Amino acid sequence: MKKFQIVAENENRQFAFVKGNRRINEKILADKEKSIKEYGQLSPITVVKGEDVYLSGGHLTDLDGNDIPDEQTENYYAVLDGQHRLIAYKMLGLDLNDLVICEPLNAEMSIAALIAEMNICATAWKGSDYMAAPAMTLDIKDNEVFEFAQELQRKNYPLSTISLWCFGKNSLKPRDFVKSLKEGRLPKAFENASWYQRSIKWYKAAQEKFEETFLAKKYFINYIIDQGREAADPTAFYDQMEDRINRLTAEQIQLITHPSKGSMTQEQSIIDTLIQCLGQ
Repeated sequence: MKKFQIVAENENRQFAFVKGNRRINEKILADKEKSIKEYGQLSPITVVKGEDVYLSGGHLTDLDGNDIPDEQTENYYAVLDGQHRLIAYKMLGLDLNDLVICEPLNAEMSIAALIAEMNICATAWKGSDYMAAPAMTLDIKDNEVFEFAQELQRKNYPLSTISLWCFGKNSLKPRDFVKSLKEGRLPKAFENASWYQRSIKWYKAAQEKFEETFLAKKYFINYIIDQGREAADPTAFYDQMEDRINRLTAEQIQLITHPSKGSMTQEQSIIDTLIQCLGQ
């Protein structure tokens, strides 16, 4: 019977996360805390040496999400599987040095592929989680559209809504990010910033008026897309939208986010109220 290849070196390394890996889920974290408090650690945390992540093109963050300089990666173990267990251990005030850790059993796989496969086996990824692949493995610089997409992903926007805000259409799919691993570049859609240059203004204006949970539900951005498509002068409609959003009153915000219940669906009620308050 094969045994786990437990990390044997007595190295004075701290724990770190791979930059771009999916965010901590509070519900999962609470469940892990409860389990560890009652039963202790039941399975090893899978790690690789921090410098191996850097050599594969990735970067590290500390447990609070702060960037770790690449020249310091040799001082860390990067967690590939077990982020929630580690944070739960920390939240319970337990000694992180007591954690049992192991190395990946397949040393031939890339860091990003290991993370993806381990998480798929444990908890299926949501669409936006696949954005972790290029974020972890590609040296992405000065791509404002992808930075915007990552911002929305950190705020728990679904991939379909992220696609609407970034490109004006629901075209971005998980397979695009899987393909980006093989091609070594971002999905081609991120090369075009024309829609983003408009939508970022609407988003920033809307942030001042609406909760993120409302903006993540697609109603608002779908209203803009649909009405702009049907407008006699779409360019003028889009150019006016930022100012229209800024002029919304507290009473109108309440009407939009809490539409009256009737025979229509909630989505249609919200869209109709948006048209009433923001125009066509």
